Amino acid sequence: MFLVIEQAWVVHTDFNWVVIENGIPFNHYWRDYTQSMSSWWRAGWSAGEDPLYNYVGHPIQGALTSYIEIQNDPKNERLEFANTKAYWLSRLKATIWNTVYSTQWSIGPLSEMTVEKYGAKARPPWNANGSFPCDTKTCYSGVGKVNLVMTPVGGLGWMLTEDILDKKIAEQLVEKHTSNRFLIDSVRCALNPIRGGANILHGHHPWYRVSRDGQEMPLVSQKTTTSPADAPPESQPPTHGDVLLGYTHTGPSHCEQPFSGATLVCDPVSTKASKLAGWNVAVEKKYLRYFGVVADFSGQYGGISQNNFLFGARGGASIERVHPFAQVLFGAVHVHQTGSPTLNSETSFAEDLGVGADFRLLRRLSWRNQVDEIKTGAPNFERRNLRLSSGVAIGF
Repeated sequence: MFLVIEQAWVVHTDFNWVVIENGIPFNHYWRDYTQSMSSWWRAGWSAGEDPLYNYVGHPIQGALTSYIEIQNDPKNERLEFANTKAYWLSRLKATIWNTVYSTQWSIGPLSEMTVEKYGAKARPPWNANGSFPCDTKTCYSGVGKVNLVMTPVGGLGWMLTEDILDKKIAEQLVEKHTSNRFLIDSVRCALNPIRGGANILHGHHPWYRVSRDGQEMPLVSQKTTTSPADAPPESQPPTHGDVLLGYTHTGPSHCEQPFSGATLVCDPVSTKASKLAGWNVAVEKKYLRYFGVVADFSGQYGGISQNNFLFGARGGASIERVHPFAQVLFGAVHVHQTGSPTLNSETSFAEDLGVGADFRLLRRLSWRNQVDEIKTGAPNFERRNLRLSSGVAIGF
């Protein structure tokens, strides 16, 4: 899940590079990967990025992946900061996992480098001012060797700092002197934000501590994760997933140049892919308290026929009868024009970022309102459409 979130952010911020070759991600994958690895090997310490990214962002990544390893290690998940052999070995083991994950993230087969095509033929090393090709002594390729060092080393330091703050302040200065759960949980979250993020990814509350709170079941199959323990089973809402049957409306197309962001006139197909209406069917299968996987299909009709095939992840939390959520989906958009002498159609890679909320009406029935931004593109343009959806969500 963490890798999906990270790569979703990469695709969102550098969508133009993802689709630079014929509008298809991972086009010429092996050729691009070998070229990128060759470029990275010749690169220097830094990739020309903001120092905060290398010296703060990557240690945060390292700490979070270390906590993920600890959460999945039954032998060490209860260990708190202490000058013992068991504690230091557990943190060393977590750092080794952190190193493996960060190496794959930087230069592996599903890395930031492969998604953004750093160093590939379509994106060769550039000058410090961002221009191509590199004609100076200092060339930047997007991934520096700094990441392979700062992520595990900085991540270890960050993790140890949070462990110390949790033990010395949250537990010894706060929890031993008060039973106020709001205060205890707030202090835990404030002093351990990265551990809190790992907890959420694992299906726990962000303030959860297995060493002091006991075993909390994160799986959605445990009804206590979403409903009061004393509620009768027949009154509890289903927690395994839902199916949406709804209406959808797509707004006007907005087209822009992929690198400058300047607005441009949409191509004929994009111009007609505006103000469309149709149907939307989505299926979510939950596997943790906060997360589920989603398959979203829709068809819109008007000046052109458009079908969306999207897959990804959704995260959300229930508050009484309301369940707000956010999702990130990837897939394909197929547009089809039949009202002209020649058939016009195209299929392109798509990114969907959406937010919405379910309002529970009955035990298995909710009403959903949702808004998404769907982005499609090709090497020479990007198209954005706002999609509004509304309908019934049936839980199972």
